[in-house]
Amino acid sequence: MQHSSKSSSPASPLRLAALGLITAAVLSACGGGGGNPGGVAAPGAGSGTGTPGTGVTPGTGTGTGGSTSPTTPAAAPATVQFISADPSEKSIVMQGQGGINRTETATLKFKVLDVYNRPLAGQAVNFSVSVPALVRLNQASATTDANGEASTTVNSGTVPTTFRVIATLPNTGGTSGANISTTSDSIVVTTGLPVQRAFSLSAAKYNLEGWAHDSSPTQPATTIQVLVADNFGNPVPDGTPVIFQTNMGSVGSSDKGGCNTVNGGCSVDFRVQAPRTPTPGLPATPCNTGPGTTPDNARPGLATICASSTDGATTIFGRINLFFGDSTVGSVYLDRKPVDMTAGVIDLGTQGSAAPKVFELQFNDLNLNPLPFGTTVAVTNMVGGTAAAVVPATVPNIFPRTADGKELTDANVNTALGSRHTFSVSNPAGKDCTAPLTSTFDVTVTTPGNDVTTIPFKLTFSCP
Repeated sequence: MQHSSKSSSPASPLRLAALGLITAAVLSACGGGGGNPGGVAAPGAGSGTGTPGTGVTPGTGTGTGGSTSPTTPAAAPATVQFISADPSEKSIVMQGQGGINRTETATLKFKVLDVYNRPLAGQAVNFSVSVPALVRLNQASATTDANGEASTTVNSGTVPTTFRVIATLPNTGGTSGANISTTSDSIVVTTGLPVQRAFSLSAAKYNLEGWAHDSSPTQPATTIQVLVADNFGNPVPDGTPVIFQTNMGSVGSSDKGGCNTVNGGCSVDFRVQAPRTPTPGLPATPCNTGPGTTPDNARPGLATICASSTDGATTIFGRINLFFGDSTVGSVYLDRKPVDMTAGVIDLGTQGSAAPKVFELQFNDLNLNPLPFGTTVAVTNMVGGTAAAVVPATVPNIFPRTADGKELTDANVNTALGSRHTFSVSNPAGKDCTAPLTSTFDVTVTTPGNDVTTIPFKLTFSCP
């Protein structure tokens, strides 16, 4: 049998045309175009025409070679927030009264966020204040920056007050009718210049052991405090300087003779040392010079401390006195009358045994000033009697004033100003005594510096 071999022959034009139609249909369904020869779409191609010579002209089409993300629409403002105030302590001083490190202007900052909680730039913000009659709003509107922030400033007025700034986003009310807004924290307008009537001095201790003892450089005898307020009774601005001067001892520190206020007050150390006797007019201070002032008291052992500040035009000042007490008893008053300390034993006389002998002793130093604060007073070495506790048992803090509460003057130089103590001594047998009894005892006075004064007494109890 004779076999014949078949060889491949080129496809007929009709068959190729049919294949072209199928290819074009598939490409069209897949979003491709006909830009490449042979009708195959290139990746990412758009529209195109078929390749000549296929016998078919595919229609034009569109398509993309990949996917695209949706564009986020422009966001509307959703909220405005108060974010900061400068000064950070939210307090400014009244107009024209200034103060160290203080300002009359507050800066309030707000931030606008969109519905996606992103900072919104270019947003208009309107400002208003809660008390427009008392403070001045410097900028009624602003536009947010790239961080979504806008700020305004407010100047203080002439009276103390508090205020808040309201930030509003215009045209954001929608159907509710209320525009988006928020309110700042309260800002305080206060603390002006010091005034004379609100200048106050005090000391931790007034009767010091200073006539015969010096302080050490690290342990002052006392501290002196000053409190300063403005015309409205508010503490003056932090950093207000107060200067101190004294005619006895020393005051302040080695770097300055005063202090700067914090929250309306400050304090300085006071040391007992020479000089211990005042010299009239030395030093010259706002307290002893000028109209309305009086000379410092010349009483021995009485220091005068002057403190002063200023409101920029007028000097504000005040003064207090401190006792430099001696460390031994110089004189004793029995029931308000002086007794002779040179006579030896102080005789209290005769007391019926049925009741205790109650008496008062006043202890003064050699200058008729009080003994040092904290000096102890006790009955010791009792023989033939019983003593109750002394009241008070220690020398109290004694403010240098006259008995009627007035400031000491040179007219009081011979007035005894020592501390008074009540004693009670009784016969142990009381009304059941069988014979008279003589009681002897000492009153022992010990200062903080451990200097001791012993004063002997005797008391006779009659019977019955």
